[in-house]
Amino acid sequence: MTTKAPAAGGGTADSAIDAAFAAVLAAEREAEAAVAACRGEADRRLAEAEAGARRLAQRAAARRDAWRERQLAALAPKLAALEREAAAAAEPVSLDDAARARLMIAVEALADELCREDGQAG
Repeated sequence: MTTKAPAAGGGTADSAIDAAFAAVLAAEREAEAAVAACRGEADRRLAEAEAGARRLAQRAAARRDAWRERQLAALAPKLAALEREAAAAAEPVSLDDAARARLMIAVEALADELCREDGQAG
């Protein structure tokens, strides 16, 4: 059998050690609870930030889509006009005799200019 030495407060040394262990275990439980509370707060803040980012991305996408629609609406008449011009340009050219004669004169003048050594018309 072991005898316990009296502690300074009138208790045994073992009871002082037990009290110290109990205090350490209580502090550890408090620290674990504080860490869990911080983890919960961090998770809440993260979820809040992610939700905010999703809302921001949705608003940005909606604004982008609205801008795109406005641009398409503004360009539609211009594109239609270009398509009409392209279709008209694809049509065969028909020249009457006078237009054909003017074209031939212009072609001959251009050929003369390009074929001269000095590049001057003449």
